[in-house]
Amino acid sequence: MIEFTLKPAGLIDLDSTLDCGQTFRWRKEGDWWKGVVRDTVLFLKEDSDGIIVRSSSKSLLGKDIYEEIGNYLGLGDNLEEIHSIILERLKCFDQRVRIVSEKALKEAEGLRILRQDPFEMVVEYILSTRNSIPMIRWMSDKLSELFPENRIDLCQESYYTFPSLEQAKGISAEALTELKIGFRVPWLMKLFSDIETEGYFSRLSSLAAEDLLEELMKHDGIGYKVGSCVMLFAYGKLSAFPVDIWVSRVMKDLFALDGSTKKVMQFGMDSFFPYGGYYQEALFRYYRTHKLGREKK
Repeated sequence: MIEFTLKPAGLIDLDSTLDCGQTFRWRKEGDWWKGVVRDTVLFLKEDSDGIIVRSSSKSLLGKDIYEEIGNYLGLGDNLEEIHSIILERLKCFDQRVRIVSEKALKEAEGLRILRQDPFEMVVEYILSTRNSIPMIRWMSDKLSELFPENRIDLCQESYYTFPSLEQAKGISAEALTELKIGFRVPWLMKLFSDIETEGYFSRLSSLAAEDLLEELMKHDGIGYKVGSCVMLFAYGKLSAFPVDIWVSRVMKDLFALDGSTKKVMQFGMDSFFPYGGYYQEALFRYYRTHKLGREKK
């Protein structure tokens, strides 16, 4: 295990960042956030000097951890400038929209968009279709546990790194069915079969947002919602505006906006360009935290 202190130049709130629905393999225990980032186990804790980082490896997502940890946490994003631009975009909307949005952004001052592994994000967001966050976490963990060789023991606890594409190609449909993945099984089996190497995902990073979404949606199980999530949380396309059932309710409550996922997504991307993703996450967190926008029974 290695340990060092990361001293971010800008504000970051680990609670908001790691518990806002953009990532599924982090847990908070006491003051520590403990997670598995593809093939690395990380412990993170905020203190007065910065963020204490404990890692099972000197590498993170195939790069030197000292350099990559800041990129993973989105520390290159200028949150002050991003929020300022979003607030400027909000001036053309009515008072209630502005007031609610300002509160949401205020509470999300240290929330950052992570830059996660594309293959893992594609799999986990396919799992997210008609699913709850606890079940996505459970499925992702159980999928990882199919490979005993991926176990890492750290501080007297065992963690399982996410399988590689090569490993995933060896998973049977029966094994996935036993993980309660259900109707998503054929989508994952076809994904694992169709993609030759993980280099495919690296090559997609050079595409413009619109082209990237189009390419992702060629795969079964990836529609506008899943594709937008992968764009935002893996590739850092900050203009993306993912729309799930929660965000759909938020946009209906706040903007009286109804219609298809594509329509709501396009509204968010166009209205808050180029930072629709940050606005979406702030609203998602605010409504979820305060239990707003729930359907009345």
